[in-house]
Amino acid sequence: MGKARGVSRRRRKKYNYNVNKKRLHKKLLKLPDIECSQIRRAWDNKKSILNNMQEMGLSADPNKTLKVPSAKELLEPMELDNVKKQKKRTTKPPKLFVAKELENEAKMPQPNKFRLPNEIVKYCIYMLEKYGEDYKAMARDPKNYQQDTPAQIRRKIQKFQSIPEQWNKYLRKNEGSEI
Repeated sequence: MGKARGVSRRRRKKYNYNVNKKRLHKKLLKLPDIECSQIRRAWDNKKSILNNMQEMGLSADPNKTLKVPSAKELLEPMELDNVKKQKKRTTKPPKLFVAKELENEAKMPQPNKFRLPNEIVKYCIYMLEKYGEDYKAMARDPKNYQQDTPAQIRRKIQKFQSIPEQWNKYLRKNEGSEI
């Protein structure tokens, strides 16, 4: 007869010979590779993560840095002691260039990486080649499986034309076929 559910037998733990505990421990102690070049340049391995981040003018824990006051704290008047403590803590970090470089990198405009799926591109190309600019005829086309209205088709085609990489590729193919 079996045992009742939830009742466990005391079993001796087995040693797993396939696991190298020494290697696992070293792996845990090793700091991860820093991908950000600005932070990697200013990083000091002899200091803790918190000290490194404070020196760079960065926050290790944004919840502590930008604390959101509770409703109770908002209702109570601030004491002068808290204000003095806050002023003492704010000192200029010596490696401020890291925060400035990260800020400048974030401000740089990013290229538009939006692409339409191939099905929609093929649909737009088919409609443009068959009907040109006649959106009402496009709406009546049998290949209009989603039963798009003329306005929806126009928006899809305008979106296709607004992505230079895909639109220029289509134009180049058309120029080659006309010659």
